Amino acid sequence: MKVSLAAVLFPEAAAQWLETRKAYLSDVTYRDYSIYVKTLGAHFGPLRLPEVTGDDIRAYQKMRMLKVGASQINKECSVLQQMLKRAGLWTQLAPDYQPLPLPKGERGRALSDSEYLRLFRTAQANPNWEAAYLFAVISVNTSAGPKETRTLRLKDVDLAGRTIYIHEGKNQYRVRQIPLNQEAYQATCRALERARYLGDRLPEDYLFPFCVKRNCWDPARSQTTFRKAWREIVAAAELPGFRMYDLRHTAITNILQSPEVSEETAKSIAGHISVRMLQHYSHVRLEAKRKAVEAIRWKSPAKRA
Repeated sequence: MKVSLAAVLFPEAAAQWLETRKAYLSDVTYRDYSIYVKTLGAHFGPLRLPEVTGDDIRAYQKMRMLKVGASQINKECSVLQQMLKRAGLWTQLAPDYQPLPLPKGERGRALSDSEYLRLFRTAQANPNWEAAYLFAVISVNTSAGPKETRTLRLKDVDLAGRTIYIHEGKNQYRVRQIPLNQEAYQATCRALERARYLGDRLPEDYLFPFCVKRNCWDPARSQTTFRKAWREIVAAAELPGFRMYDLRHTAITNILQSPEVSEETAKSIAGHISVRMLQHYSHVRLEAKRKAVEAIRWKSPAKRA
């Protein structure tokens, strides 16, 4: 018997709503939504959807700001909004809701050569940081973002061809094929060894499987975050504020700084690149074009006698 979402407590309503969405979501989005509803349920658990108020949502935003950024909180509130819409309750709440403002401008930071060495020597030194270290090496050498890297499956890795396949966002058919340089190849080989040791067997299993509890892993779920280990690594490496996403920024910066790499090639590797980054390194592209044009040589027309 189908129960109205408005008639049950939040966790049950969230589970029912998510089940109805499963057929319309990619695997990655479904997994993210599963995490979002669990986080929302921990806060709104005692309430039914009709009891949720604007003050409750603001209290949730304030609570989450102690742990995550505005973008993450807005995504979680978007799921809450979708649930309330399904129950016919959003219209009355909408005027009382305001998403958190996102940071303006380019926040990315690229590692210098000395910072790169310090970060990865530090990360490699502690066995407890192995997964975060391997994740970081793959990301910084391929331009794959944090989510793209931690959701790699065994079937996305082609060691023979020395490539990985990145599935972009909600469109499961939009895939980037990225070659592995030597550092990324070695890290990927080690990550595969680790994954198989932890129980990976099927092509659909994740390269970084989910830790259910100490010494217990679920290959069918991906690692949700490396946040704790990452905070420890950047603190030990004396790189305060360096984000996991900055690994991708570092990779893109290095790609764009090479005059031999065309803008089209850079985009085929990295996917979306901000207009600001392209403009910042446009002088590199221009110099490469100038050399190409200067290579054009024509014989001067013969003078008439």
